[in-house]
Parts: sequence; C-alpha cells; structure tokens
Amino acid sequence: MKPRLLTALMLAAGIACASAASYTLQIGNVVWHGSAGGYACFSSTAYPNTINFSLTKQGRGRANYAVTAGPSQNTGTYTRKLRSGGNYLNYTLYTTSAMTYELKAPPTANANEVISGSLSGKSGQVVPLAFVFFIPAGQVVPPGTYTDSVTFQIYPAYNSTGSPYDYATVTFSVVVAATAAVSIVPTGNPFNNSAPQLTLDFGTLQTGAAKSCDLLIKQNNNCTVYYSSANNGVLKQTASSSSDQIPYSVSSSGINIDLSHATSIALPAGVSPQPDGNRYPLTVTIGTMGNPEAGTYQDQITINVLAQ
Repeated sequence: MKPRLLTALMLAAGIACASAASYTLQIGNVVWHGSAGGYACFSSTAYPNTINFSLTKQGRGRANYAVTAGPSQNTGTYTRKLRSGGNYLNYTLYTTSAMTYELKAPPTANANEVISGSLSGKSGQVVPLAFVFFIPAGQVVPPGTYTDSVTFQIYPAYNSTGSPYDYATVTFSVVVAATAAVSIVPTGNPFNNSAPQLTLDFGTLQTGAAKSCDLLIKQNNNCTVYYSSANNGVLKQTASSSSDQIPYSVSSSGINIDLSHATSIALPAGVSPQPDGNRYPLTVTIGTMGNPEAGTYQDQITINVLAQ
C-alpha cells in the first residue's frame, strides 16, 4: 500500500506545478516621440508610436495570456485623454500596428481588444510584445506636458474575472510645443498650407490705389509676427539701375506697419478659436507716385510668425 500512496502524492504534485504557470509583466512609463520639439498642433503628420514590452513565463507547463489595458485615469472610460491642467489631448491605444482594435480590459474587452497568446515549456521564457500609442494630428491645445495613467494587466483570457497574473500602472506623457502657423490668402479664403506666398498685382499704378488680402495665423500660445521688406517699404523697378521708387503703406487690421526697417507685432495670447486661425486683413496702398520712369515696380514683404 505504501508505494501506491507515494505514487498518488507524486501525481498530485505534478498537477499542482502545471496549474501554477503564470506570467510577469515588464513595462515602463511611455513618452511620446514625434516631431522635433514635441507635439505640433498645426502639423497634419501623425506619429504612431510602437511601444515594446515583454512578459516572462513563470513555472512549467502551458499557460495562456491576455494583456489588457484599463480605462483612462483622466476620464474613467476608454475615451482616453492626456491632461495638462484643464486642457485635454485625445489619444488611443491599439493592439497592433494596423490600428484596427483598441486595447481594453475585462469586462469591456472582446477577444480582438487584448493581446493574447499561449506558451508551453520551461519557466523564464520571455515573450516580446508591442502595442501602438497614437495621438491624432491637428488637436489645438496650449503648450505643456500632458499625462495620463492606464493599468495594464495579464489574465489567462480576455474575459477572465479573477485576479490577474500581474499588473502595472503606466504613465503616458507628451510635450505639446508652443507652435504657430501662417497663411496669406485672398480676402475671405481659408487657410492654405500649400500656398506660402501671394502676389498683389496693381496693374497700372495710380496714387491711392489699394489692394487687400488676409493673413491667417494659427497659434496655441503667445505669438509674434515679424515683417520685413526687401526694399524697405518702397517699390523699385525690377532689373533696372533706375533710382526711381514708389512709396506704399501697409496696414494690418487698421494698424500701420512701418516697413522702413524690420518690425514686429505681438498678438494677443491664447489658442486660435477658429479652424482657420485668427484672420488679420492686410491692405497695401500706393503712396504719391510723382513722375517715375515707366517700368515694372515691385517689392517683397516677408512675414514670419514665432510662437513663444
């Protein structure tokens, strides 16, 4: 009888070891990487970040795993948002680079919304895994460091209800840069990234003739507009040695701009409230012409915008 009892005890021990196989989670805090200087509000380029992490198998035998990610700490839901003070930046966690399924946790998650697999064999095996941290382009928020926390857990299955094998709370962060964008367009037209210049053609010049256009400026913080003129605020003949010149004036939203030297105007601080940015009408008016030599006269005004 004693050998039978020993055999039964050995079998029971083998079952216990097989059922004890589990996983530990190796994952750190995540910092978003994309455009130089941080998230640029007025860039249309998105930068999906692939985040690598790993599991380590503990114990022998086969064990399934399902890596899950809980709700946003900032919202309490799967509408995840990074926060800086009272400002929010939307983001999503995806299970794969295809960015088809969001990464979630029980009881909300379905089988496609976790990162799952199975592994047999010895203890200590490392399972390399990854998910995608995605911040959609074009969100206009003030500059700062935006953060959120999400708890990652490892379960045996996507719909498990018991305690997880392991868990970690991960902080996600992104630096939003102070940025601005400028577009010069015909009066009333929308912002146009693909047209960085505009020509005002006066035809036959006359004293007092005026033409207008719009300067559109998008900003998420303090902003300064810098103006400079190739001819210091006068029209000169092209490809000519003539010293004749024609004066003109420029005003922006009714404020005269002195182009006899480089000049700047500080704009009101804050985030542009309109999709096209703030609209500043520009008017160019021809001054007293006198009797200049016939020919084609021109000047080039360069406008730069710097966010602080």
